[in-house]
Amino acid sequence: MKNRSLINAIQAEFLKIIYSKSTQLALITTCVFQPLLAYFSSRQILTVGLDGTPDSNPELLEAIPPIEYMGFDAVLLGILAMIILASVLGSLEYKNNSLRTSLLLYPNKITFFHIKILTHLCFFLLISTLSIYLSIAASQLALGSSGLNPIFLNERTWQLIMFAVISWTLLAELSYILAFYAKSAIPVLLFLIPQLYNLGSFLAERFLIARLLPVSLATNLIASSPIQLAHTPVITVFFLTCWVLVMGLLTYHQFVNSDLKEMK
Repeated sequence: MKNRSLINAIQAEFLKIIYSKSTQLALITTCVFQPLLAYFSSRQILTVGLDGTPDSNPELLEAIPPIEYMGFDAVLLGILAMIILASVLGSLEYKNNSLRTSLLLYPNKITFFHIKILTHLCFFLLISTLSIYLSIAASQLALGSSGLNPIFLNERTWQLIMFAVISWTLLAELSYILAFYAKSAIPVLLFLIPQLYNLGSFLAERFLIARLLPVSLATNLIASSPIQLAHTPVITVFFLTCWVLVMGLLTYHQFVNSDLKEMK
């Protein structure tokens, strides 16, 4: 009976995620628009030439990267969609008595919290893997005979995909946890989205510790060029994981010690 309740709780969480309008919009953005952007970006590169450099083409800011790195510039854009999606999903937990209703299905708060965290982690991992693979495959398809086999790729490209998937998954999980903790998406978006643009790079250039901000860590795992990928990606993954674990523990403590009246 207990196992049945656990399965029902997991199924309910997955269905709630999938049927969310935010999820459907994010899926269209990351699994349709992003691969299309990667495809047309690679087609544009073909007109310049895979061996293009700033010397041969003044319009280029840097040399065209090796084919293994093609498509990852589009992957950077999908981070925004993942942050917004995860933040909205986290904030929805306290809307319309969602948590109170879910706890009627599975009243063990400790196990229920673990179900929520792991279910969302698995979902973010799934959508990240699908979106990033489709983007890289579309990019290689656009290169035609000059590119890699879009289905099998090569070992280096799969390694780069792995780091990009880890980046998306951990940053999305952190966004979800932060919104769960704050009971709102707004503080999370105000904290993370500016880091995607000028603020993140501005701080990272001036303060060493700013390189440990979550978005800075996440973008350093996406190989939009050979110099973009962190020199020690495993260490970068470690620090990004620390963000998730620390905020996860704080959110766990808040959730377990709150009463049902607070879950509105």
